[in-house]
Amino acid sequence: MPKTYAIKKEWRRLSVEMFGLVSRADRVGLDERLNRRVADYIAATGARRLLGFAPMLDEPDLGPFFRDWLAGGGRLALPVWLGGDEMVIRWVESFDNCLRPGRGGTLEPVDTLPEARPEELDIVIAPGRFFSETCQRMGRGAGVYDALFRRHKTGRLGVAYEFQIFPNLPVSEDDVDVDLVATPSRLILKGSGSPSDPLNKNEV
Repeated sequence: MPKTYAIKKEWRRLSVEMFGLVSRADRVGLDERLNRRVADYIAATGARRLLGFAPMLDEPDLGPFFRDWLAGGGRLALPVWLGGDEMVIRWVESFDNCLRPGRGGTLEPVDTLPEARPEELDIVIAPGRFFSETCQRMGRGAGVYDALFRRHKTGRLGVAYEFQIFPNLPVSEDDVDVDLVATPSRLILKGSGSPSDPLNKNEV
């Protein structure tokens, strides 16, 4: 475990350097394509209740999709990090209002917004430091999304830029894969067959 932790720490440092090589103008174009890809995929699933995220500076910006989603009547929840691997989830009616800076440096829903139960969610849209071609995920190290995925059966959609995708990642036994990964140029499906149905919560 200590060796794996040290390797992951070095990968996360590499992630910071890689993001520093991509211009803001290039990021805008990549985000536009990624927003379209995510919108097309979510529309095809029939999902109505999503867990999204307010992006940090080194994460894809899905704000345009989330705003359109809310305007179209979809329900959106955002996470509040409590420390360790714990989070609470709150429903939001706007992606721009009723948010405050959280302890992790990201924007989070204010405490007065209603809490969502994880079992209500159809799909969790999760950022990550890196993903693999087999849908492994490496996050920031707190294990928040891994804990959520272990405790609740819900669809798991990772989002990333292509430079965040590698053939394989260093993983530990607590890491949980996503069902698929959306990038600006493609959908990466877990396994070699058809994509899993993100609304089938009995799927193993």
